[in-house]
Amino acid sequence: MRCLKRVAMLVVVVAAGCATIRPDATPVDLAIDNVTVIEPGSGRVLPEHSVYISGERIVAVLPARRGAAYAAAHVVDGTGKFLIPGLIDMHVHLFLPEPAPLGMNALLANGVTGIREMSSDCWAAAGAKKGCVAEYRALQTKVRSGEVPGPDLLALTSTMVMGPTRLKLPPTAPAFITPVTAEQGRELVRHLAERGTELIKTHDSIPAPAFAAMMGEANKLGTALGGHVPFAAGALGAAKLGYRSIEHARDLLYDCSRYGPDFRREEAAFAAGTPNSVRPQSLERLQRTVAQFDQILCAEMLRQLASTGVYYTPTHVTREMEARAGDAAYRADPARRYVARDRNKRWEADLQETAALPSAERGALRAFFEHGLRITGLAHGAGIPIMAGTDANDTMIVPGFSLHLELELLGRAGLSNLEVLRAATVVPARYLRRSDLGGIAAGKRADLVLLRADPLADVRNTRAIEAVLARGRLRTRQDLDALLAEAERIAARP
Repeated sequence: MRCLKRVAMLVVVVAAGCATIRPDATPVDLAIDNVTVIEPGSGRVLPEHSVYISGERIVAVLPARRGAAYAAAHVVDGTGKFLIPGLIDMHVHLFLPEPAPLGMNALLANGVTGIREMSSDCWAAAGAKKGCVAEYRALQTKVRSGEVPGPDLLALTSTMVMGPTRLKLPPTAPAFITPVTAEQGRELVRHLAERGTELIKTHDSIPAPAFAAMMGEANKLGTALGGHVPFAAGALGAAKLGYRSIEHARDLLYDCSRYGPDFRREEAAFAAGTPNSVRPQSLERLQRTVAQFDQILCAEMLRQLASTGVYYTPTHVTREMEARAGDAAYRADPARRYVARDRNKRWEADLQETAALPSAERGALRAFFEHGLRITGLAHGAGIPIMAGTDANDTMIVPGFSLHLELELLGRAGLSNLEVLRAATVVPARYLRRSDLGGIAAGKRADLVLLRADPLADVRNTRAIEAVLARGRLRTRQDLDALLAEAERIAARP
């Protein structure tokens, strides 16, 4: 009987010998042999197991010695290695028509096999023609067919819905784009639902009547709202109306502070265009939010918030940028070579502006960032599901690379290494209502990451990537490095 072909990773792997395969063995495309399987959902760690894959699906997960029932066309030797589900980044901006390989290659090379794209449409009703949902659907189709490498675009999101004080539109644009009244809010939701994204993304400046009506219409149509919590609602108020996910480590901080009601009232008045209203100054907002933290108030708010089923994506790496903008070592991140030159220039201007703030405000930004980690830990402890997301392509947030930084920050917030892995696998799958994602079991999609070191011993080991499988397609370390090299070449172009 012939020996099975072994797939080389970085060096040629020599098989110790040929296993005896039964004549009636089921043929499969690929086996990852003798690997330690880490299943985040159940928390099980299965040493010396083999994972069998046909097409896009996992066929079986068995102790290595019991694999004779399957005959694999290709075998990857997983001895001494660890297998986890593919990582999911729940807050990414690809910013099409920017060349897709810039983000997609870097994401896949970092073990990211699925994303929620958080700005997947344009205001076509106001005359915009680029970065519209058809472009994202086309990219989604090409990824799923294997024509374009990259993570699956698991969910697409509308362009940001803002109040009239934040988004200036041409006179010919429909008024409902920046809704003020309840009827405008309902009309906007109907318009966006017809465009076919999975989430309507809100800004905090939407006036109260429009937001309440948007939530009612969305619930009626079976679509979802999430994003930046409108000032007039607050996190708990929005969640009680059916808000699906809260983004960024800001809103929960306000609602855990005695300062929160004053802040939201002033911001809501300004967003509604109330005469003589004034926005709170940034330094006051930062300092009072942290200084007036109320543990009892926070615990009760988080308890109620957990009962609503809302998800939380804190994107701590965005707050870290504000906290570390003046740090030369931070700004010299070598991963920036995978970011387009023009975007890097805009990042540099943002960093310079933030680093030039008065020392009191810079200190307040650092304190706000650290406080955000504390609140995430409390939210997790209260039972609010935490999802890993990065705001990729925002300043200093390099697609793919920044997800590993976010996982470290979730660890600093108090999640165990296993819980951190869940935040990037099984919790997003649950949010997306995708039972085929986020795990390693028969019937699951073969989105997998093979690691050289144990992520349960040190979450930083999620970077030790030996190979990635996306929809059953294996990419070795050499393949992943080639993807990064292509991204670097594209990024260097004017």
